[in-house]
Amino acid sequence: MDPFLLLGLPKRPLLSEEEIGTAYRQLAATLHPDQPGGSESQFKELGEAMAILRDPARRLRSLMSPSSGTSIPSEAADLFPRVASLLREADDLMARYSSASNPLAKAVLAAPLKKLSVELDSLLLTIEEWHTDLHTRLSALDAVWPEHDPEAIAALADSFSYATRWESQLRERKLSMECLN
Repeated sequence: MDPFLLLGLPKRPLLSEEEIGTAYRQLAATLHPDQPGGSESQFKELGEAMAILRDPARRLRSLMSPSSGTSIPSEAADLFPRVASLLREADDLMARYSSASNPLAKAVLAAPLKKLSVELDSLLLTIEEWHTDLHTRLSALDAVWPEHDPEAIAALADSFSYATRWESQLRERKLSMECLN
């Protein structure tokens, strides 16, 4: 399935949410299983195409040739130890807090939880800045499209994938910690 072709959108690295949404809604109105001539399988395929095009990493991967490899981007390699450490620490502290048997034991964990919350905020800010840089690089790639370096597309797709996943994991831990209070 070619998500660009299915939604009738140009094969480009950068598409707006509005473009994708408009194309999806127009086709969904006719392909919905409740409509005459609609098809459940085509409607599901349409939804998957929209999901691919809305996610920068997946959209870029759909532009890559099948032989393009992936690797760990340098930004991800630099951030990985910090992300892994904070995620592990958050999981450990939340497990200790959950198993604390009395209010005093929970109070003892308040300071480490507060410190970890500040560290999570700092790392989330770093990842948000990385996301901003990735969107700038995506715009630059789109500006010269269709000229492109396949390795640059693969690296950008990998970077978006890491940044998005880590941001989600860190926000989840942060929210879980806030719910402890």
